[in-house]
Amino acid sequence: MFAQMVLHGALYTAFFNSQGRLLTKYAEPGEIAAIIAGFAFLSVVFAAVILRRFWYELFYVTHITCWIVGIVATGFHQPEFTKPAYIITLLAASMWVTDRIIRMSRVLYNSVNNEATLYPLPNGGTKVVLKKVPARAEPGKHCFIWLPAIRKLETHPFTIHRGSPVEFTVKAQNGFTRDLHNYAVANPGASVKASVDGPYGTFPDPMEFDKIVLIAGGGGATFTFGLAVNVLERMTEETHKNIVFIWAVQKHENLSWFKEQLDLLRTHAHSTKVNVTLYVTRSPSSTSDLPSDGHNLLLQSRSSSSDNEVASPPLSPIDTDTEKNEPRIPAPTHRRPLGDRDPEKEMHEAIETHVEHHSSRSSGKEIDTSASVHRFEHPIKEGRPDAASLIRDAVNSTPSNQRVLVAACGPHGLMRVVRDTTARLIQGDGPGVELHCEQFGW
Repeated sequence: MFAQMVLHGALYTAFFNSQGRLLTKYAEPGEIAAIIAGFAFLSVVFAAVILRRFWYELFYVTHITCWIVGIVATGFHQPEFTKPAYIITLLAASMWVTDRIIRMSRVLYNSVNNEATLYPLPNGGTKVVLKKVPARAEPGKHCFIWLPAIRKLETHPFTIHRGSPVEFTVKAQNGFTRDLHNYAVANPGASVKASVDGPYGTFPDPMEFDKIVLIAGGGGATFTFGLAVNVLERMTEETHKNIVFIWAVQKHENLSWFKEQLDLLRTHAHSTKVNVTLYVTRSPSSTSDLPSDGHNLLLQSRSSSSDNEVASPPLSPIDTDTEKNEPRIPAPTHRRPLGDRDPEKEMHEAIETHVEHHSSRSSGKEIDTSASVHRFEHPIKEGRPDAASLIRDAVNSTPSNQRVLVAACGPHGLMRVVRDTTARLIQGDGPGVELHCEQFGW
């Protein structure tokens, strides 16, 4: 569109200049509006190509503002209602305004008696648990979350990785996600006003495939765990699927973000062929890089409570700076019988214990990584996964009369390897292969 606009302006400029009317023509109000529209759309293109990569929130504001200015100025450039350009401009503007009204109405509707409970996770993660389940919400789709306690005029998209209650896991980067994590650290377990717009997104139905290969890097596991949970929740005793789940994280701490989902995959390993492999790309330098026993106790407390209790998702109070090697919540010396436990009380006790030991330092003992392997009961390997070999092995071991879904989410490098490898495996005499990628964009 921008290229055609430049061509349009250049040709008319040459035409008016050849007739000696360039200065008088461009002094007219309609042509001034055209110049304003041109610079507005230039700003839109610049923000999309350059600014979006470095400062997404500024890009978003610039994008919306300049688009509105450009559309309005285009309308003033051709103000005659009888001309097609004016009708097209009005149509485009009305579609955008209608879309915004619908989205705002959905956010206001879903905000009635709705709250989100925030839980800090190790290494900059935040778990967000909604009180109300949006219509048509299912793991793997995404919603735009509105948390006025963090940002009053912003909504941000995050992937659903659990359907009831609806849970999101957010990795702190900059801007909103960093402020969200800092708030959760300062107020662990706090409930704040919330709403959602969505769900959005679509993906191939995993139940139509015999083998499902799920590959994730870091926070991309929100999508692959969501897809895995989507399959397991819909399976019956007669359903048999082969799931290959690969997840790479930077630190052992990140594994605790989805311990419940990992346990769910483990419990289905007998009835369903589930092969889970976890990779840690950075070797742990201290015990702070491993999930705490206190965190595991809280996860067990949550599993013993009712799934309908929103106030009891896993709670992992942590320090803002995970590199200081400050101690995590210590494991209790004994555990009460399951029936005598009060999960909510245990969470508050864990928070108090963490606050009491906040100023102390860790002892710097050597780490036994086998403890982490035993804790999650899945193989944990050091280094980056050879995604190409893992995908080839999964597809080549599938009979030619079956179908394979390769679904991945993660950084650009990983997605490039997944796309290239899967494309080469689509052959006429092999199994049916379908690829679906959810790539980091912001």
